[in-house]
Amino acid sequence: MSILTEVSKIFESTTNDGQHQSLVAEAVNMLTSREGGLNALTQNFEQNGLRHIVSSWIGNGENAPISPDQIKSVLGNDCVANLAKKVGISPDTATQYLTKSLPSLVDALTPNGKVGGANDLMSLGKEILTALASKKQSV
Repeated sequence: MSILTEVSKIFESTTNDGQHQSLVAEAVNMLTSREGGLNALTQNFEQNGLRHIVSSWIGNGENAPISPDQIKSVLGNDCVANLAKKVGISPDTATQYLTKSLPSLVDALTPNGKVGGANDLMSLGKEILTALASKKQSV
């Protein structure tokens, strides 16, 4: 799927909610950082017995859903709380938002069905943020 298609899915999942959109931007920054990023997230899924979920997001098929409890176990309460604090929402709200947007976000960051290198992820992250910003302005 193209990045624009995935960004459209992400944008639709945020239902014009500025805080949700801000959380998505923070998640993009987290997943494209040089300190682990998407590779670390993938490892966390594997360590929590949820490889099948993240594999569906990375692969080219349908994205498997994820529950709020699974989000918390994979990201950790501290990470969720930190993301929530950055955008001024509760950790529970952040968890709900991430269940809606994280699958499409990971899908957008892995357009070829695999996790790329740090430079690829940073480039894709910038593309996603630019596309989100332009969609936000057109609403």
